[in-house]
Amino acid sequence: MKVKEIVTRVRSAIDELTVSDSEFLNKTSDEENLTAIIIDKIPYALTYVIENAPEEKIDSSMVTPYAVSGVTVAAGAMVSVKLPADFLRLMSARLSSWSLSPKPVAESSQEYLMQQDTYARGSWDRPVSAYRYKGADRYLELYSAKANGDTVQVSYIKKPVVGDTSSGETEIGVPARLEGAFIYQVAALTMVAFREQVAQQLFTIAQNYLFSTITNREQ
Repeated sequence: MKVKEIVTRVRSAIDELTVSDSEFLNKTSDEENLTAIIIDKIPYALTYVIENAPEEKIDSSMVTPYAVSGVTVAAGAMVSVKLPADFLRLMSARLSSWSLSPKPVAESSQEYLMQQDTYARGSWDRPVSAYRYKGADRYLELYSAKANGDTVQVSYIKKPVVGDTSSGETEIGVPARLEGAFIYQVAALTMVAFREQVAQQLFTIAQNYLFSTITNREQ
């Protein structure tokens, strides 16, 4: 989507809920200011929808493979590897000796806390993979490894790179199935900047697009 198209569609989404709100229209008489705020919210909204979209809405072209070979097994048969700097979302992770590829869990989950228990943690025949923060970095932990020298196989989504938004012709890589959620997320963030109550309604619409079968808004 081009920047100018995003701005047009976001303004349309906002107008739907504020068309009779003369106070807001008066506050946003500066068209350039409103456009600048919309453009400023593009990277935040894009990152949010990609990071939180259901897996069935993630196109395979968005997924990047990554492998670390010859890993060393730490105490408790755990393997830990640092994830790439451009990491945004973990899709799958496994050791090459595992027969299963478990769904990754977050460090805030109960299942991750169980990995601290020697008797409850995952084993190579019922493995567990988890990702956690260490400062600004993210690490992948896998429980449990058979032996040293295994290979960690990962698939992940990179952080979206947003180019020069000063030109309305700049293309923004918005996944087709996430367009509706993205547009309303930008609109909601824009309204937050204006301290408008309608922001919550826009956030709700964005969530409906993100977690339903709806993809694009027909305009």
